Amino acid sequence: MPSRQYSTDLLVIGGGVTALSIAYHCARADIGVVLLAPDGSGAAGPSARPVRTYQPGKVHNSELTVRGLADYRAFAPAGGADLVVSDVGWLVVAGDRREADGLEREAAAQRAVGVELEPLTPDQARARHPWLDPAGAEAAFWCPQSYLLDVDTVVRGYAAGAREHGARLLTGHTVTGLDATGARVTTDRGEFAAQAVVLAAEAGSGELAASAGLELPLWAQTAELFGTDPVLAEGELDVPFTVHPASGLKTLGAGRSFLVGLERVSRQEGMREAWFRETAEELGARYPKLAGTGLRSVWTGTVDVTPARTACIGWAGGAHERILVAAGYTGQDLGQAPATGRIIRDLYLGRSPGVDLAPFSPSR
Repeated sequence: MPSRQYSTDLLVIGGGVTALSIAYHCARADIGVVLLAPDGSGAAGPSARPVRTYQPGKVHNSELTVRGLADYRAFAPAGGADLVVSDVGWLVVAGDRREADGLEREAAAQRAVGVELEPLTPDQARARHPWLDPAGAEAAFWCPQSYLLDVDTVVRGYAAGAREHGARLLTGHTVTGLDATGARVTTDRGEFAAQAVVLAAEAGSGELAASAGLELPLWAQTAELFGTDPVLAEGELDVPFTVHPASGLKTLGAGRSFLVGLERVSRQEGMREAWFRETAEELGARYPKLAGTGLRSVWTGTVDVTPARTACIGWAGGAHERILVAAGYTGQDLGQAPATGRIIRDLYLGRSPGVDLAPFSPSR
């Protein structure tokens, strides 16, 4: 057993943007914080990453990302630095009448949580994105609250701000045990005791929870982003960040090429080739001019996902009443990190977070 022992109010396990936001917001509230970040943790993927505020079918997710945008516009941990690389807008395209009706029924609730939405006719959608299939856009919504964010500055800002307010950020600790009842964590460098432990280690949170008898509905899934061959001889594509909710296809202009992703949530292994084929087929169906265009992998990583595509945020409860969970963001961690930090702070302090946490319950 490690001989060194440490104690703190709140022990945060994880080193990504969510864990650092929690450390920052809690330390600012005079909560004693120790963060254990494994080696190699932190921002993953491109430095400039898109954040989409409007989440079709998930009003509760939209609410958190709207709050996150407000924080990033005036980001105190980075000294007010402008983290928004560019505003790209967010075009959501319905392929048939049933899908369009669903988006329209939900629009009032989305606006109520702060999402800015402009309904578009098919012609107006194609005016914004001329590459769309003329026959494949029944209706659309335009949301200007989509932006590219400087992830490196966010991570450095949260880390510096947390330290400034007294948090201890420790790297290289391998967690070897979690006692949920006593809120004790054993590592290869010592043992930590806390009033509460936050599992914010992305997909690793599920494994840690399981080791303490807590089953969480989340797992690690491979994610991939593709780039098309150049589709312009010169110049740059002037097209918005676009999603087709029914299939999960996402596209974004990047120079003379498109960036392409296809959202899938599955526990099944070995699906990469099948999803690559589906991406190519869906791209050609939604954008006939791109049919047969070559695709290459530009980024591969893992994402902590849940079946509901909604994060687990809150107290675990029951025999695990001293465990807080903040994981399973299904790719939305960057946009929801600021709100998550405030929510965990308020829950620890026994205050209402001002957000309905029922859709995020770890025990759902």
